[in-house]
Amino acid sequence: MREPQAAWIVETHAFNACVRGLRKRGIRVVLATVFACAVAVPTVATAQIRNRSFSPDYGWWISGGASGVVMNDITDGASQSKWVFGGDPLWQYRASFEKAIDEFTSIGVVAGYGKVGVTVQSIAAAANAKLPAACQISCAATTEMWSGLAQFRTGGGEGFHTLFEIDGGVTTFRRFTTTADKTPITGITNTLDLTGTLGPGFGYSLSRSMAITLVQDFGIGFHSKTDLPSGTGRTWHVRNTRAAIRIKFGGR
Repeated sequence: MREPQAAWIVETHAFNACVRGLRKRGIRVVLATVFACAVAVPTVATAQIRNRSFSPDYGWWISGGASGVVMNDITDGASQSKWVFGGDPLWQYRASFEKAIDEFTSIGVVAGYGKVGVTVQSIAAAANAKLPAACQISCAATTEMWSGLAQFRTGGGEGFHTLFEIDGGVTTFRRFTTTADKTPITGITNTLDLTGTLGPGFGYSLSRSMAITLVQDFGIGFHSKTDLPSGTGRTWHVRNTRAAIRIKFGGR
């Protein structure tokens, strides 16, 4: 039997005995019983408090930073176009809101946004009638790249430390416009692609509630397969190099 349970049993018997004593007659018995009750009642309450267990609160983390995104081409069957992002990094702002479940692990949500350059090309050798005149063969354009992801993160500690992150959610490409005259490319509709990434990183803790991190992750996305030419894949690959500052509030 554990010690708190044994103490509870003994102290409860003492309390019950003092109550029975109050039922007896005689001033001496009453006075003695009152004294016993005064000792037993707080002791029983203390035993109850000792026997409770409380889950610690590890607080919350928020982060903000930027990501250099390198991704391959995406073929969009609905507009019969190919989106060529090139080999240079595409810059995206990124923020997260996380709940710490212990000292080294957190789960949360991540949002990312960037207005990135892209070359829109016709899939076929001929002009693409689904696109504006300026883009029926090829044109330079921009698009808004949004990301919404759930995140699992583990790692941390004092000073330099390692970490590992897994993200999963969606990426959307919206509002394609030509670079030259900012004309909307109406032939391309907004898309919503399932996306997953994972990768290692390292960080440096400036204090118990602040750290800077650098993560290199790799991922895959799944574009719509509607009207894709035969033999054309729907998947695209991405590599992110991310830097962020993390701040903790609440908890221990």
